[in-house]
Amino acid sequence: MTRSAGLSARSIADWGRVYSFLLLLLVVLMAPVASAACAEGGVQLFPRPGAVLPTNTRLLLEGVGTARTLVEALPGKTIRLQTGGHEVRARVQRGWTSTLNRATVVLKLDGLLLPDRVYTLRLDDVLPRTVALLNGTATMIQPEWLSGKGPDKTAPLWLKRPAVSEGFSRRSEQGTTRYLRLTLSAREESPTYMVVTLTRKRSGAAAQHYVVPVVNGTAQLGHEPCSGAFALEDGKSYRARVEVFDAAGNLAPAVPPMDFEAPAAPPEN
Repeated sequence: MTRSAGLSARSIADWGRVYSFLLLLLVVLMAPVASAACAEGGVQLFPRPGAVLPTNTRLLLEGVGTARTLVEALPGKTIRLQTGGHEVRARVQRGWTSTLNRATVVLKLDGLLLPDRVYTLRLDDVLPRTVALLNGTATMIQPEWLSGKGPDKTAPLWLKRPAVSEGFSRRSEQGTTRYLRLTLSAREESPTYMVVTLTRKRSGAAAQHYVVPVVNGTAQLGHEPCSGAFALEDGKSYRARVEVFDAAGNLAPAVPPMDFEAPAAPPEN
């Protein structure tokens, strides 16, 4: 009995060492896969799929990375929004482009949605079904929204105009993350987003144009190692001109431009 117990303990120890080695090997092998994921692209929509939309909504479609050229080629085409027994066509119009391999187009509907219906946007009308949807919960490139009770004809009313709240930056093995947080508050029931034009002060660099969602009164300008909204450089001075829209395309009252310095990354260890 004593000898049998000793062999069992030794076997367990050997298997523990083998398991540790295999776990380490798995981590090493997975690292390049995680890094490679940074190069992938896809599309995202504003408002985010799953949101409640006014019946006179307009949608924005953004192509990121490898999907940018696909989205840039869409103006002039039409995409169907469908629910049981009803269809609305959306004509694709030109929107904005950015320096971080992004392009955004506007989907203008040719009619009103019916109230209290789930509508599916047939992106497969114009894009390959293999294109990834980067926001929302759809597993295929057919995002859905719920239509509200009626149209939204009132622009957002400011309770608190957009203001720079804080900047933060951090380093990781993948690279540097830099973000600037804006806070705002408006009287508006439908989802909102902002179109931001960002320029470097005292620089001849071209302006950057981006669409940024407003979530719980907060919008973030910046980027992660693999993606993000704006290319910010350490400590450089910028000016942001902000336009805020609701889901029907109603524009909030104009606000003055905001000047700020990009957050500097912490020193490397």
